[in-house]
Amino acid sequence: MKYYYKFIDENKTECFLEMDSEFYCERAIFKTQDLLVNTYLTIEKKSCFLPEGCLKECLKFMNPSSIAEFDTLWNESMKASESDWNKLKKKYKIGDVVDSKILCFYPQGVISNFGEGFNALSDYESCKEKFGDEHMSLGYIMKLIIAEFDDTNKIIHLNTNAEHTLPDDFKK
Repeated sequence: MKYYYKFIDENKTECFLEMDSEFYCERAIFKTQDLLVNTYLTIEKKSCFLPEGCLKECLKFMNPSSIAEFDTLWNESMKASESDWNKLKKKYKIGDVVDSKILCFYPQGVISNFGEGFNALSDYESCKEKFGDEHMSLGYIMKLIIAEFDDTNKIIHLNTNAEHTLPDDFKK
């Protein structure tokens, strides 16, 4: 089950959060008068990371939102990147091997980038098993395989090996 909440921060930025059943944020959108960004497209260019930790105690400072409101804003925040996303999908194919640099760790897994303007998502445990716990740090470059292009979130799913398939709950 997903929960949707919103609030206005100290900078008057509207923040919209999608949280899992344990109230950990999975996706977020930040809206100002002239900017609409989300936490999948803007990791390196902006300071728009997902809030860390369980947010259950913070709900009293937020207002309920809806999946419809969140999805509308999410889709709007993705529109400007549609053309570049389509070019990326023509340039790379499922099964291509890429060198991807770790940017951060989200509840969904390891967020990395292989220099194409869009971020990638990999399973943390699979990466840790392949590269070792000591390499699971920001800036480490992993050799991974493109497994899927997520058109909704404009993120590339990467695997540690060709035989690895994405579990259903990882494809969210």
